[in-house]
Amino acid sequence: MPSLALLQRDHEASPHLAAHIQRSGRFEVIGLWHTVAEARRHLAQRRPDILMTDLRVQDGDVTPLLRDLRSPLRPARPAQPHVLVTLVSHDDQLLLDALRAGADGYWVHAGSPDLLGATLDQLVRGESPMSPTLARHLLHHFDHQTGRDPHGTASLTGTEREILQQLAQGYLVDEIASQWHASVHSVACGVRRVVMKLQFDLRGSGLSLA
Repeated sequence: MPSLALLQRDHEASPHLAAHIQRSGRFEVIGLWHTVAEARRHLAQRRPDILMTDLRVQDGDVTPLLRDLRSPLRPARPAQPHVLVTLVSHDDQLLLDALRAGADGYWVHAGSPDLLGATLDQLVRGESPMSPTLARHLLHHFDHQTGRDPHGTASLTGTEREILQQLAQGYLVDEIASQWHASVHSVACGVRRVVMKLQFDLRGSGLSLA
């Protein structure tokens, strides 16, 4: 069973969220933290399969922690967790900042519990969710980068670009898979590869999507 830890700002709501995830029987909740300092202490000892975190908690911004978790592995270093960023409301600029820092996906607190479970399952499978607006932002970013360096290591393949274009038009991953006679997992992993290229590109160049 995949393990999960929560780093959440809200002291009152987060225990209910942790209990809901534990009751699902699909994940083992191994930690509930409210500060970056607390999270760092626990993560130094054990890293969960999934870290579910707000972008800001009681002692400040979480993105430096996410960048540290995504730094190159050393032999004695624990494996990197999948990172699910939680948001109060859907905000594409915040999502871009989170992806740039190393997030794998996102969930809006107002979303349904069923959607949360499905999103966590996606992360375990190595997939990343993406909204149409976010897909359009990424297309614009990679188009700009291709104009500067058409053979760059972070350039999109033809298939990855087609996936983004379909997502930008509002198609769901399963609809794209049906059109292409492909598996949902293969299309979803294509989205994940785009996210990884975005992270590599922005870290290497220091660019911003703002």
